[in-house]
Amino acid sequence: MKQKRLEILLVAGLLVICLILGLWLYLPKSGDTVAIITVDGTEYARIPLKDAEDQIFSVEATENTPAKPVSFEIKDHKIRFIQVTCPDHLCEQTGWCSKPGERAVCMPNRTAVVCYAENEL
Repeated sequence: MKQKRLEILLVAGLLVICLILGLWLYLPKSGDTVAIITVDGTEYARIPLKDAEDQIFSVEATENTPAKPVSFEIKDHKIRFIQVTCPDHLCEQTGWCSKPGERAVCMPNRTAVVCYAENEL
């Protein structure tokens, strides 16, 4: 009987430790958030959201990336897709990205925005 109680306590303790570690890994890290926009896998822009002014902008062609019909809105230190020409507009429905780990992807236009903690870059 004593051994069974010890086993239950050991399993419960391991579950608590796993839960704590899982939350620590899952929860966003502290620090300022940086949004990185990529087009065709190439970094197009790196935007520190803490310092970003409210604006709407479109992805423009550069030497490394062709032009894509994609626009973004930055408002209240958050970023999102707007005015996208893809057929399903799922990227627009993703909503705002503002915390590390959040992301939105427009697959037809091969464009993505991913938020990272500044201290992790």
